[in-house]
Amino acid sequence: MFTRRTLFKNIINVSAGMALTPSLRSFAATRPVFALTLGKAEPVKIPSNFIGLGYEMSSVATPDLLSAANDRYVRLVKGIGPEGVLRVGGIVADYTRYEASGKAMAEPKDTVITRERLDQFNGFLKKIGWSTIWSVNFAQGTLDDAVKEARAVASVLGPRLLALEIGNEVENYAHGNNAFRKAPYTYENYRSEYNKWHDAILKAVPGVRFAAPDTAGSVEWVERMAKDANGDVQLLTTHYYRGGQKQGSAEQLLYPNPRLRNSLERLRAAANTSGIPWRMCETNSFSGGGLPTVSDTFLGALWTLDFMLLLATSGCAGVNIETGVNQLGFVSSYSPIQDDGKGDNRAGIPYYGMLAFAEARQGCTEAMPIDVPEPAANITAYALGSGGKVHSAVLINRGESDLHLSVTGIGLTRPYATRLLAPSISSTTDVTFGGAAVDESGHWAATKIDRVHGADVLLPKMSAVVLGCSFDRYLA
Repeated sequence: MFTRRTLFKNIINVSAGMALTPSLRSFAATRPVFALTLGKAEPVKIPSNFIGLGYEMSSVATPDLLSAANDRYVRLVKGIGPEGVLRVGGIVADYTRYEASGKAMAEPKDTVITRERLDQFNGFLKKIGWSTIWSVNFAQGTLDDAVKEARAVASVLGPRLLALEIGNEVENYAHGNNAFRKAPYTYENYRSEYNKWHDAILKAVPGVRFAAPDTAGSVEWVERMAKDANGDVQLLTTHYYRGGQKQGSAEQLLYPNPRLRNSLERLRAAANTSGIPWRMCETNSFSGGGLPTVSDTFLGALWTLDFMLLLATSGCAGVNIETGVNQLGFVSSYSPIQDDGKGDNRAGIPYYGMLAFAEARQGCTEAMPIDVPEPAANITAYALGSGGKVHSAVLINRGESDLHLSVTGIGLTRPYATRLLAPSISSTTDVTFGGAAVDESGHWAATKIDRVHGADVLLPKMSAVVLGCSFDRYLA
């Protein structure tokens, strides 16, 4: 059993260098120290419900999955934050209908949500303390059906319904062999339909909030939605994947996508100008379920952590990391929470990236970028805090060399270090955060937190560290 006494013993007796291998201990005296400094950009607010998970609509229809009685799943979700957002929709929303007293079905292209399953989902949300974004079938459903569904969802979920989405990846409705709309399907076509659906649903459910346009990746449609919004959208939404599964590679997760920063700048500008927050409501590494042996490895965990922090410093109001059974009917390799289809849920490797993010933002309401010197270009670093004061920092090394870093310039002296480690970048097992793995019951608690002497931090290649993380809750 890990006790208060053993934790203090680890903290007092183990420095960052001593906690690592002999080779790492020796390089501290010989390798150059790269100094990190706080960026000049103004701190960015992090909403309390920033963290989130994304699900296909079929997950709600699955018996005993998103249920208050599923203790392991409840612990896994609560383990990444006391507050957050579950977004349910995805491509399966285009093949879903609500039948209050019907027979529940959870098939990729034939999903039926019943009142019983809606009640089950509500119980789950109550248990975890999170809210939800709910998608109605704009692709093939009727407006009358959408109004009935919206009434039921709002009635059952009440204040846990953050917003309704009208459609999923709407700019692609005229694409593919089984297109939902005739080409060309322009933004003007979509906006005309959206207005009609929005007004009818709002009349039936006064006060309900809307998230839109929920594009597959079109920033232009988000910008136009923000520009011509007339009180008919309260949350701007879009999706992001690093690329498609078939074209994916490990190298793509090693370095930030150069195109992504431009998109984030445009989305932030649209939100700032319109006063409407924007959320990355569906995202992960590679579309199509992720890339096996890449998305489900330690590299996937480091990418998830880095990506979430990048969004936080870019003014994003929240991020829903896609998980669970995808639109093709199998569990995605990128899933933070794995599912064997028989009720056995466990932490996937990307979960550790979300866990590290959650630990770093404990007690923090702002995110700030950290400047990294050019010789340490494979490092990405972020600071978190409140009132302009840094409380924690996250350093991620996806390079091929161990590094010796100074954090004096970011306002951290003698911090505690909680390390995200694995045997190798391709590891699919033996990943630990704070010396511990998530156990079979879905519970995690650190067993090793290093004391950083002075302000120098040793950061091994292909690893990450959270500095300044609070550890009081491990002392009970």
